[in-house]
Parts: sequence; structure tokens; C-alpha cells
Amino acid sequence: MSTDEPEDDFKELGNQCVKYKDYKGAVVQYSNGLRKNPADFFLYSNRSFAYLKLKQFYYALSDAEKVIELRPDFVKGYFRKAEVLRETFQYDEALLNYGRALKLESSNEVIISNLRMTAGLCNRETMLEKNVPWVGAGVGVILGCAIVISDQFTKSPSVSHPILMVLLVMISASIGFGVAKSFRYYLKFHRKGLIEAPTEMSDDFLVQDPSN
Repeated sequence: MSTDEPEDDFKELGNQCVKYKDYKGAVVQYSNGLRKNPADFFLYSNRSFAYLKLKQFYYALSDAEKVIELRPDFVKGYFRKAEVLRETFQYDEALLNYGRALKLESSNEVIISNLRMTAGLCNRETMLEKNVPWVGAGVGVILGCAIVISDQFTKSPSVSHPILMVLLVMISASIGFGVAKSFRYYLKFHRKGLIEAPTEMSDDFLVQDPSN
């Protein structure tokens, strides 16, 4: 197709690609349209969706934020941003953006449904953050007790004094707590990295911002 085609034609081609789940093709077509009209917030919104389906979260978020920049009163900008943030486990920020979308369309059932679902995920994540380290401590207690008990069945127990036994179990519990806490910290760090700019990118996704 000639590059002289209007951006609406590229939008339609992109929509057809989405229909058949060709999200890479959709990104290309929406980007072609944006080269014709860098201020078309609909195309940024659609491309954000396509990037999200490809799990290219940084680019999906960038496009959603561009929609908000170009048209602050367009509900899909906040909705798209919320979708990306939810997919990358940033539930608090996702709820904030669903709330902003809901202010623009207070009776939108899709927004309300997604907001409720995300609130549930946020509550679950909060519970895990509090409970997982203590689960790790519990596992540590069990392992510590198992070590102490098995040691008593040897010919020459290494730990015979009750205080040493308790101390060993406490140390094991502390290690379990620390490991579980470190795992949660690593998980949070990893999830935050999902929306950071990638250091390397396949040529399929190196689509320049047409407004630059």
C-alpha cells in the first residue's frame, strides 16, 4: 500500500490484524498511520492494546500515556494504562487509573468489573506480602525440628542441650523468614522491571515515535 494512504486506512488494516490476532502486524499498521498523523490518539490507544497483547509492556504503557497526553478526557487512555499496570502486577497504580477512567464514564460496566477484579488482586497481594515471610518461618521451624529430632536418633547427637535445640529451631525459622522475605522483594523488583525500557529489542518492535 502506498504511504499516501490516509491514516484511517492504516487504522482499519490494524484493526483487521487485531481481529485475526496478528498483533505484530497491527503494530506496524498503526505505526504507519501515526507517521501520517502523529496526533491521532485513537491509533496510540489501539497500538497500546496490540503491544499489550505482545507483552511489550513498556511500549504499551508509553502509548497509553501518550493517549492521555494528547486527549486527557478520553477514557481509553486511562483504561489502557490501567490494563498494562494490572498485567505487570502494579495493582495500586492500576486501581488509580481505573478510577480516573470511571470518573469519565461512571456507568461503564467494563471499567467497574475490571476495577473490582483488580481490587481483589490487590487485596490478595497485600495478604501475600504480609503472610509469606511467616509461612517461610513456619517451614523453617518444621525443618529445624526435623533436624533436632533426627539428630537425637544418632549414636552421638550433635545437639543435646534443650537450649541449643531451641536455638537451632529459632535460627532455622529466621532463615526461612529471611528467604521468603527476600523472595517477595525479588518478585516486586522483577515485576517493576516489566515496565522499564528494555535494553535490547527485536527489530519487530523498534517502531519510532512518529512525533519525534
